[in-house]
Amino acid sequence: MSSKTFDIADLSDNLADLLSDIQNHVEVTLTRQGVPWARVLPLSQPQEQPVVPKAGLNRGSMVMSDDFDDPLPDSFWGL
Repeated sequence: MSSKTFDIADLSDNLADLLSDIQNHVEVTLTRQGVPWARVLPLSQPQEQPVVPKAGLNRGSMVMSDDFDDPLPDSFWGL
């Protein structure tokens, strides 16, 4: 990331340049009489929000047999 320096005494004259640099991801150091005073960093790109499934959204898309919760036969368990 590149960087630039602006003195706060001249900030009103250079505000458009300052904002343009920030928009172009340039790190800006603000100085007061040549002494670093503040640093302005562009925000990173916002992360996409994860998709949260909603209950009931696909109602009826899954079919379950009537004996789904019946006990399994002994042959299943190897008895």
